[in-house]
Amino acid sequence: MFNKLKLRKMLKKLAIQGNRLEWIKKKRKVLPDPIERKLNENIQKIAEIFEERKKSQESGGVFAKDGETKLSLEYIGKILGETEYNLQHYFKKYRQSTAGELFDELWLVVLVALVLKFFVIGSFRVPTGSMVDTIEIGDNLFVSMFYYGLTMPFAGSQFVEFADPERGDIITFTEPGPEKKALVKRVIGVPGDSIFIHGKDVYVNGEKLGREKIGKVSYHSSRNRLEETTQYVETDENANKYNVIYNDSFTDEIREQINSRCPFCNRSFKVPERNYFVMGDNRDDSLDSRFWGFVPRGNVQGKPLFVWFSIQFGNSIFDVKEFRPTRIGHVFK
Repeated sequence: MFNKLKLRKMLKKLAIQGNRLEWIKKKRKVLPDPIERKLNENIQKIAEIFEERKKSQESGGVFAKDGETKLSLEYIGKILGETEYNLQHYFKKYRQSTAGELFDELWLVVLVALVLKFFVIGSFRVPTGSMVDTIEIGDNLFVSMFYYGLTMPFAGSQFVEFADPERGDIITFTEPGPEKKALVKRVIGVPGDSIFIHGKDVYVNGEKLGREKIGKVSYHSSRNRLEETTQYVETDENANKYNVIYNDSFTDEIREQINSRCPFCNRSFKVPERNYFVMGDNRDDSLDSRFWGFVPRGNVQGKPLFVWFSIQFGNSIFDVKEFRPTRIGHVFK
């Protein structure tokens, strides 16, 4: 057993040396004749060892006893020593740099990670309470980046579109403003919808969204205040049901003052083509389409799938307000 493990380790090291020699042969077009001969000899010996190993595996034997074949510990150790010596003394100035070797090892891993992040699954941390308690402050979300289309890395709009968001969908998108923040909200209006908002009431195409009281919810806001709210189940015209909350400390007078500074409150308007009207489920603590307008179709990024970690900090990372292991795996419908 010890010999088998040792042989595996030696073969792995020999394969790395072989890759280094092959790189020199491929990239260094002009080599002195003595160097080129040594290089080819080493490559040939390594190739013979792995060819012998392949034959041994095909015949049902993987390892050989010392001294019998090119798979013996004695012979492989000899080739390892010879190749290492030549790499250090004859091939050193022709070798790839350490940084280059590291890049060759990691570039594919990095590329795959970037493709996954930008085109398949993105990870977002939610720092505010605009979607409480559907999405909690400190939730880390996995987001499907290809659900609605594809977005080029660091670009603000999608270059391929698959499907359009529907009423009731939770979407991530690029804020339609100079800061270009990544935000997450719920779609309330789709292109062509007529919307009217007054106080707590939201009308879509002339129909008031249904709202049924279900209880109380308290949470620590991103401003480190304990907020007491009332929770409702809201139902849209597509029969989508989702929870929304309203702050108990907000009187009708306070809400009217806020609405007076809200460009899309207390008036009827129509959602333009290829645009969406979005709102946070925490209606009294969400800066959304009521204040800055519509989300262009090209700004849509993805659809949240589930929570993979959730922790809310206070003033520093050492001030943990709430750690929520039960949130892990929470799926968004």
